[in-house]
Amino acid sequence: MPALEPESISPVESISLSILIPARNEEKRIEACIQSIVDQRLSPKELIVLDDHSTDQTKAMVERYAQMYPWIRVQSGKQLPKGWLGKSYACFQLAEEASSDWLLFLDADVRLKPGAIETVYKQLCSQQTGMLSGFPEQRTGTVLEHLVVPMMMFTIGCHLPVKWIKKSKHPAFAAAHGGFIAIEKNCYLTIGGHEAIKESLVDDMALARRVKQKGFPFTLASIHRFVYMRMYDSGQEVWEGYRKNMFPGVNRNMALLSIVFCLYTLLYVVPIVCLAIALIHFDVMNIWFALLCYGLGVSIKAVIDIENGRTAVMALFLPVSIMTLIAIGFASMKTGLKKEGYVWKGRSYE
Repeated sequence: MPALEPESISPVESISLSILIPARNEEKRIEACIQSIVDQRLSPKELIVLDDHSTDQTKAMVERYAQMYPWIRVQSGKQLPKGWLGKSYACFQLAEEASSDWLLFLDADVRLKPGAIETVYKQLCSQQTGMLSGFPEQRTGTVLEHLVVPMMMFTIGCHLPVKWIKKSKHPAFAAAHGGFIAIEKNCYLTIGGHEAIKESLVDDMALARRVKQKGFPFTLASIHRFVYMRMYDSGQEVWEGYRKNMFPGVNRNMALLSIVFCLYTLLYVVPIVCLAIALIHFDVMNIWFALLCYGLGVSIKAVIDIENGRTAVMALFLPVSIMTLIAIGFASMKTGLKKEGYVWKGRSYE
C-alpha cells in the first residue's frame, strides 16, 4: 500500500479541492473535524457540510465556522427520495454543490493531522484523475472497539493482494474506506456518482468498483500518518455498524460468508483450542505445534496493526476478535435473510 509522502506545494500550482462532509446528528464530532481542516497550512477551495436533517446542534456549529471562514458553508439536505440510502444521497447533493476539480468526501469523525491537505494535493496532482482512498488511523476506546475495528485492515491484508489494487482493473481488486474518499469530478460524473450506487449499504466499496469498471486509476494509500478517526463511541455502535455492513458487504452471499468464517475458525480459533487441550494433557509436541499456528496468526495481525499506526498488543487476542467478528457476521446474515432491516442513525435499511 503506497504511503502518502508530505511535501509543501503552492496552492497556485495545485488542482482545486472541495472537502465534502455529510453530517446527520454529529454535534459531538463535527466541530473537531472542521477545526482539523481549518488548522491546516493549506486550505481547500471550499468546505461544504450537508446537514442531513439533524435534530441536534450540528448545523449551528457549522454555521459558526462559516461566519469566520468564507470558504466554509453548510447546506440543508433535501428529503430522502425513495430508493436512496441516506449517506449516498447526502454525498450526491454535496457533489452537485461542489465546484472543484477533485472532491474529498470525509466523515464527521475524521480528523486531519498537520500537513494532510498538502500531502493529499501532491498525490492528486500526480494521479490527475480516478479515485484515492485509504484507512485512517483507527483510535478505539471500548473493549469491543479494540477487538473489532482493527479487523478491517486485517481482513484486507489477509485476503486482498494490495499491489493488485492499483495494477488490476478488475473490480474484485478494490478496497476503500468511506471516511476518506477523493475522486476527480469528471471521473465521478462518468461513473454515475452516488446515484449509480444509491441502494448500496457499502457505498465506499461500490464506488471503488465502479471506478475500476470504467478504467479509471484507483489508489489505496497508506494515510494513517495524516488522518485518524474514532468510528464508534460504544460497543453497541460497533455491533450495529458492522452488522449493517458485513452481509451486504459480500453481496448477501450466505455461502461465501460462511466459508470465510469456517476458514477463520480453522486458522485462528482452532489453534488456541488445541493449545488448551494440549496443555491439559501436557502433550509437548502438540503444545509447540499449536503455539506455532497461534503465533503465525498473531504475527500477521501484529504486522498489519503496526503498519496501520496501532500497537501490536491486541494481536494476542486475535481468536477473541475472530469469534466476535463471526458473531456479528451471523447476526448481520440473520437480519438480511429475514429482511428485518438494518438500523443506523435513526434510519432503517433493508
